[in-house]
Amino acid sequence: MSGEFVFQETSEGTLPTAAPPPDSKKAVIPAVIDLLSMTLIMVFEGILLGRYSSAALAGGGMGLMFLFFLFTIFLTFVMGAAVPISRHLGANEKRLADRLFSNSIGATLLASIAFAIIALFSAKFVFGTVFGADGAVRENAVDYFRILIYFMPIIALNFTGTGILRATGDAFAAMTANLIANCIHAGLAIILIFGSDRLGIPAMGAAGAALALGIAQVIGLTVQMRFVLSGKTQISLNLRDILAPKWQSIKRILKTGLPVTTEQLVWMTGQLVLLAYIARLGESYLAAHQILLRLTQTVGVVYQGLAFGNMALCGQHIGAGCEDRAIKISRRIRYLSLGFSIAIGSIIYFNAGAIVRLFTFDPAVMEITLLLMPILALQQIPKSQTMITASELRARGDLVFIAAIAAVFVGINEITLSGIAVFALKWGLAAIWAFMVIDEVERVIVHLLRMRRRIVKHV
Repeated sequence: MSGEFVFQETSEGTLPTAAPPPDSKKAVIPAVIDLLSMTLIMVFEGILLGRYSSAALAGGGMGLMFLFFLFTIFLTFVMGAAVPISRHLGANEKRLADRLFSNSIGATLLASIAFAIIALFSAKFVFGTVFGADGAVRENAVDYFRILIYFMPIIALNFTGTGILRATGDAFAAMTANLIANCIHAGLAIILIFGSDRLGIPAMGAAGAALALGIAQVIGLTVQMRFVLSGKTQISLNLRDILAPKWQSIKRILKTGLPVTTEQLVWMTGQLVLLAYIARLGESYLAAHQILLRLTQTVGVVYQGLAFGNMALCGQHIGAGCEDRAIKISRRIRYLSLGFSIAIGSIIYFNAGAIVRLFTFDPAVMEITLLLMPILALQQIPKSQTMITASELRARGDLVFIAAIAAVFVGINEITLSGIAVFALKWGLAAIWAFMVIDEVERVIVHLLRMRRRIVKHV
């Protein structure tokens, strides 16, 4: 697959055989399975932590959210490399694609080490002072995050590598690495969270969940590298490009990736602000919020998998000069995503009680979560469309626009209006989730209007 490219004629145009043809499912189905497995393990971990204690669920979830916030920087190297790599593969320029991949891996390694050092000395301040968590919640958050710090370079390399492979058409390799890691994570989490008298392992709660995640990521990175180094992927690594990257390539990655990073950084900042709002409402509200967040990540992975496939296929068609095919594929995937969202929303709405009982039997947490489940069900429709429209705009290189729109609506909805609703009007957690739905609706409308202009920018 990573050898010479041989061009073939298809009904969608001329494409290199090393890339999955746009009418195949090779770029979409593995990506959906891959991302679904990653979010399912987060839900499974949440269920285990919720059964252990509400404080472990709230604190562990807070630690995981802060890790996600730090990892937005690595999206620079994922998206900054993935979009131009797709273009190069479509134009049969494998050497340039390999160089960008290797440069991204090298930059990720350096950045992750720096982040780990900084995070090691800031955990207590972040969770106690910034987020306002106290007592058992803060203790669990610090314990969870400090374990993850030691695995941060490994997690970052696996995140970046599989992200690039997934977004450029090698979704099977990414799926395999993550499926193996997630199965290991699930088994270890049960043992390390609750302990095992037979094995002489004490119950570790949130810290055990973090340790299970870290060990699993070591295995996942090993599997990923086996695929890449054995030539089973379209792109490969070059040690010289990892250790001595060309500045021109790094600038290109940063120029393409920073708008995406800015978009995600803005969104994650909004989420962390909301987390600080909710932490001040109390442990039960924070635990209920964590349940909905983990459910959102799980159900949203279907749309995200479709979005990755859409970006890869649209990017290759645009690189090959087939604009009309890119538009038609994006429209089909958008309709498919809409169908999934209606089905998923219905399942959430009609099975709310059973879903909540998976996570907790705490009466206060259950009452709050059940109130929010209809909002989560409704959110699925606009969310499914926003992810697909954004993926087409990314494939077109229209990254600054996406970031600007995200910044505007996060500032209005998540930070300003949610703050007023919670602290001034006393509307509570339901208002926060209602504004999240409004945010999705506003963005999909703006994205659709932008797509009509058929803008393609150089990346």
